Amino acid sequence: MGAHNSIRRYLHRIGEEIRSTAEIAKLTSWPAAVETLIAKADIQIMCRNGYAEPPNARRRLIRKHETLLKYFEKRYGDFASGYRYKVNLPAVPEELKGCIWLCWWQGLDHAPRIVQRCVESIREYAGDRRVIVITEDNYRDYVTFPDWMMRKYHEGTIARTHLSDLLRLSLLAQYGGLWLDATFYCAGDIEDCFGQPLFSIKRPEYLHASVAQGYFANYSFGCDADHRWIFAVIRDFLLEYWRTNDFMVDYLFLDYLIVLVQRHCTAVKEAFAAITPNNPQCDDLFKCLGDVFNERHWESLIADTSLFKLTWKQEFPTEINGVETYYGRLLNGNLRRN
Repeated sequence: MGAHNSIRRYLHRIGEEIRSTAEIAKLTSWPAAVETLIAKADIQIMCRNGYAEPPNARRRLIRKHETLLKYFEKRYGDFASGYRYKVNLPAVPEELKGCIWLCWWQGLDHAPRIVQRCVESIREYAGDRRVIVITEDNYRDYVTFPDWMMRKYHEGTIARTHLSDLLRLSLLAQYGGLWLDATFYCAGDIEDCFGQPLFSIKRPEYLHASVAQGYFANYSFGCDADHRWIFAVIRDFLLEYWRTNDFMVDYLFLDYLIVLVQRHCTAVKEAFAAITPNNPQCDDLFKCLGDVFNERHWESLIADTSLFKLTWKQEFPTEINGVETYYGRLLNGNLRRN
């Protein structure tokens, strides 16, 4: 049964990619659309080779971003031009100001141990801030999704991952605070995340050819009450996307929508530009989770980084030849600052 489901998912993915390639070609060109498809294959290869980015692949990725930004502009440019950007929002209830928002749809009792430890680490450094874990059972207490969106979700058109996109934007639009994916391991103070109008993990020196270019990362967003309107805008663009689509044109489509919003609204662009660079080694703990723990290396990681993005989709050894790995220390609660 498992193998059958895997084949079915694989075939569905192929069909979706063929369809998205045809859609992109309609508004750009077939050569550009085919090269975009090849660039998507490059990304899959990079995911398996340690994110090595050969020059030819990098050039294809840059052209992919140019092609998709042209596609999104042609498809949603009229919506963006006619949109009223300053959204008036109701006041935030006192008990929900400055919260930290996480989500594990099935509930933490059913989460992998690495997710449970990540959430525990965030709670440890949350200080007096309230940490709220959204689940399938409680999300309606905080947000309301359009009926048509939920219909597409229940029909299987929209995946749970895409519903999570809408969830994070809706929570921030309504309450502000800080959203972190549940696979963030926290190893230090995170109060700086709340000290600016808009927050995201920002690494201008990020070397990979991504559409965000290291200037934002949609797994980590935050804002104060006065700047909730920015996420209300992005939420509305996301809803427009799903209102007019029943498939994902690109895995990073939300990032492309965010760039589109910035191109059409100077205030949004300036707010993202004003985010202070932070957590430059956000990806680096993941790279060594399966390695034997090294105190000096660990100290170098936490010297300038408090938030580390991990994954629950990969297994790591807890020890090697009887010596504890980073992963082993994380699970045991011993991966921490001295």
